[in-house]
Amino acid sequence: MFRVFALMLLMWAAPMAQAHPHVFVDVGLTFETDADGNITAVQVRWTYDGLFTLLVLADGGYDADADLKLTEDEKAALLGFELTDWPEGFEGALFLHSGQKKVTLGTPEAISVELVDGQLETVHRRSLEPTEAHDLVVEPFDPYYYAALTLRSVGGLPETCKTAITRPNLDEVTEWVAGLGDQSGESFFEEFRVGKYYTDRLEVTCATS
Repeated sequence: MFRVFALMLLMWAAPMAQAHPHVFVDVGLTFETDADGNITAVQVRWTYDGLFTLLVLADGGYDADADLKLTEDEKAALLGFELTDWPEGFEGALFLHSGQKKVTLGTPEAISVELVDGQLETVHRRSLEPTEAHDLVVEPFDPYYYAALTLRSVGGLPETCKTAITRPNLDEVTEWVAGLGDQSGESFFEEFRVGKYYTDRLEVTCATS
């Protein structure tokens, strides 16, 4: 998703060609659980920054009257736009671990797209095998750092669970990444996949009987 959109950004804004990230996204997560309190799916809300929103609308010819409102037909045409043409191996900018085990997420299902205060807001759903909420670690990030994701909200977990979000020290991470090599070309981000160093980290702990 983000790699495809980054190419569009390069066409629209050549001076940004050497800048990372290109896109800024606020993330909201709503977990779905079964009768036993195990997580069975997660709904992912992505709210894109205003500039990227305008680029998407202009590129697709949406919002022709520039009133920053979408008709139902335009919403239908936009639904799932961020879920198509994912590069091979791209996992959707969301990574879950239960203890030390990586959790496999299912194919994304588009749910909605809206234009809220001048920003595109999309929701999609990823299913997973029933997984205990306790000791769950969630990290939303784009490995190639075309997009910077910030975790803003978490919901749907059992009442017995608590959450803690740890955010990276951006100054320290940026300094460390700079020491890896020349960042002037896209090959740097392809090779080092530095997005994981900039990620927010959500940790879930739940009371056990």
